Amino acid sequence: MFICAAGDNHGAVDQLYADVLAFEESLGVRFDHVLHVGDFGIWPDPNRIDKATRKHDGAGDFPVWLAEGRGAPRPTVFIKGNHDDFVWLEEQRAAGKREVIPGLTYLHSGATIDLHSADGKIRVGGIGGCYGPSNYERRSEELQSRAKRHFTRDEVERLCRRGGVDVLLLHDAPASVEFNWRRPDGSVRRWYKSEAQGLAQAVTRTRPRICFFGHHHTRLDAEVAGIRCLGLNKVGMPGNLVALDMPARGRDFDVLGEWPSVG
Repeated sequence: MFICAAGDNHGAVDQLYADVLAFEESLGVRFDHVLHVGDFGIWPDPNRIDKATRKHDGAGDFPVWLAEGRGAPRPTVFIKGNHDDFVWLEEQRAAGKREVIPGLTYLHSGATIDLHSADGKIRVGGIGGCYGPSNYERRSEELQSRAKRHFTRDEVERLCRRGGVDVLLLHDAPASVEFNWRRPDGSVRRWYKSEAQGLAQAVTRTRPRICFFGHHHTRLDAEVAGIRCLGLNKVGMPGNLVALDMPARGRDFDVLGEWPSVG
């Protein structure tokens, strides 16, 4: 099964799928599924965008895709980020609508989904949103409005109870993952260690073959409990997309390449 993992695109839906199709062509494959780590830019009403989105990226392309009934060119599963319309996403889920537009499926936090191809199926689990210390111990259904950008302990535990997955999608990075942003001369410009409680537990308990996360807009290779965890860059930046060849059985997989290429 050919998988394309995608990092934050913040509403740049046109560019995301143009890059996915260009990436396919460069590899000579057709992706069976695209897996997205959140901040897709789900803003059906441009008037409801949050302050950060208004300042940086704007509402993006999603309102046009929704209004025109356009569908994802490749089946896509996404989790929420911390800049999406969480209230609208929950309304769609409550109404039993997993697809927010044709071919674009929302995987809510703590849930799993089975993806199929001619080779068989793989299971994907997800925990969307970023870590918020003040909300982590609250019940997910108690969170209102912008507080829904945070994941909660009960969502982590719900996913862990579901058992093993092949791919784990996170928006934030598991606790202890370190980031070093460097200047052109190689010196460290900024250093950060994730404090996102619960996500390392999710990796340990679900034992995915591979884990992907976004949020930090940097391409990073990390390891948590012996599991390879890949941080994905923002759309248009090196390492926004990573392609895998993942057989339906076993734990092996091959990384076919990245787009745009790193280095």
